[in-house]
Amino acid sequence: MESIREGDSPVIKITDISKKYRIYPTPRHKLKEAVLRGLFRSQKWMYHREFWALHGINLEVFPGETFGIIGRNGSGKSTLLQIITGIMQPSSGTVTVNGRVSALLELGAGFNRDFTGRENVFMNGSIMGIHRAEMEKRFEEIEAFADIGSFINQPVKTYSSGMYIRLAFAAAVHVDPDILIVDEALAVGDEIFRRRCYQKIEEFQKKGKAILFVSHSLQIVKSLCSKAMLLEKGKVIEIGSPNTVVNIYNDLISNKELTYLKRKGVNTSVNSQSNAVRAVQNMEDMEKESLPTEYRYGTGEAKVISFGLFDKNGNETSITEFGETYGIRVTNKFQKDVEKPQMGIRISTMTGIVVSGTTTKIEGIPVMPAKSGETVTVEFQFVMRLKPNDYTIGVGLSEILAGGETVALDRRMDAMIFKVVGQKKLMGLVDINFHVKVI
Repeated sequence: MESIREGDSPVIKITDISKKYRIYPTPRHKLKEAVLRGLFRSQKWMYHREFWALHGINLEVFPGETFGIIGRNGSGKSTLLQIITGIMQPSSGTVTVNGRVSALLELGAGFNRDFTGRENVFMNGSIMGIHRAEMEKRFEEIEAFADIGSFINQPVKTYSSGMYIRLAFAAAVHVDPDILIVDEALAVGDEIFRRRCYQKIEEFQKKGKAILFVSHSLQIVKSLCSKAMLLEKGKVIEIGSPNTVVNIYNDLISNKELTYLKRKGVNTSVNSQSNAVRAVQNMEDMEKESLPTEYRYGTGEAKVISFGLFDKNGNETSITEFGETYGIRVTNKFQKDVEKPQMGIRISTMTGIVVSGTTTKIEGIPVMPAKSGETVTVEFQFVMRLKPNDYTIGVGLSEILAGGETVALDRRMDAMIFKVVGQKKLMGLVDINFHVKVI
């Protein structure tokens, strides 16, 4: 991934963008409002309510940057991309785009359904300002990348969703864009095609092109993107490193799930997030000092007060050797009675890609009900088989409710950094202990 050079100008600059819609109870009310306002030249005839899909968005994307946008359904992600690509106009604010843009938006956008795949490819090239002779030279490569066989000469309306995405992505990436915009479209393709697409994205990154990427796959955002943004109800919650933004998103989802469970009438016995933060801050027990990388969330009615990585002799360490046995020891303090507690750990790369993890439930280890004031310690033992490098450990404590739902009591993501040393050569991140024989 090419780094951003000092002095580079943004290829996308969004300044205070907002988008407003008028929502009418029925189509009849929309017509009635238009007629009455036209007849009486008055603003008092109003039957709509205002809905702000976006509100006050500011954003800059630079050459060589892969910018991820995440958020729940309805948060405004697709609306923002449509404004950037010029499909939709904002209600207020400005958008400046410098460079050729190629966009792969929601399924069904961009192609004429009555045209064949071949005709749509040439039409797309014409829209992008590429002469037909040049597209003729590129067509063979586009056809091979899409790999839809003879369907290339059939109307697009006969395509499956997977075939459509194959051709749309192939057409989008072979017109030499300066900016590539992708809106969740890759979720439709099969595994082989997705792998081909990600390789193409990595090729764009090496060439220093800007990529704007929307996805519900948090692991893909963390692995592909250099920066990310979280949208919620049309507003920016956070812009920063993908790992930080994803942690905040997980926190948001956890709180929304709590609200949903309460509406269902499930007794969660938890406080609001603001109370949870205060509860964690006001607990008097001494707890392990947080790293700057740590992101913490939960209800706060129990907490992880201590954790560490220990060798086979019981000594705490932050440097491990490949092939040796270690244990992640986690101590939890309960501030309320918990019938079914669950403890877990997660090991990630420094960029936030989860390498492995487990919980007491996954391992089939029952944890006895915990009383308020009790302390429970769990140790997760394993043989270190990770590729020599630096990694982070996240620890968590949750409650399993009667209906099977899980409520986060205290989660401390990226709470500890450790190093793996050794001479083992690996393809990938984990040695799964192959045994090879010639037969």
